[in-house]
Amino acid sequence: MGAATKDKPRLSGGFTLAESLLAAVVLAMAVLAVCLAMSSGHMQSEYAGHGHRGMTLAEELMERILKMPYGDPQGVSSPGPESGETAVSGFDNADDFHGYTEPAGGLRDVSGQYYPSDYQEFSRRVTARYESRSIPGLEGPIPGLWVVVEARDQRGQTFSVTRFIPEPVEQ
Repeated sequence: MGAATKDKPRLSGGFTLAESLLAAVVLAMAVLAVCLAMSSGHMQSEYAGHGHRGMTLAEELMERILKMPYGDPQGVSSPGPESGETAVSGFDNADDFHGYTEPAGGLRDVSGQYYPSDYQEFSRRVTARYESRSIPGLEGPIPGLWVVVEARDQRGQTFSVTRFIPEPVEQ
């Protein structure tokens, strides 16, 4: 039997410095990609919420207009408020809203309460005009009131709702 030989010591299976640095770079890139995706998702969510607020403001004002009588009690049929109708509370028919505006920072709901601050960056305005519209399936043009409500943000983006209110048919 021969003399015992000593084996050379083996290196452990750990990472080298270069491998560690490469792993750190790959990890940093993965974290950056996740952060960018989350940031993009947050921006999309904010944009969608902003659009929802703009449309909500336009639709709410349109609903108020649609609840008003079509004809004016005094028999006047020109768009805009009549003499003495200086505020929404004094409007007595739908066409009185023509020319109505609400500035940014002063938006109120139907009960007169201010909207929350994230709605206050919008302004609103209404245009209304009498015209006749042809409606497929009906004979002849239908007279009525064409109403457009716009909510505009401070960047100039506009959210609008348009309705045609037909003149009631007397029976």
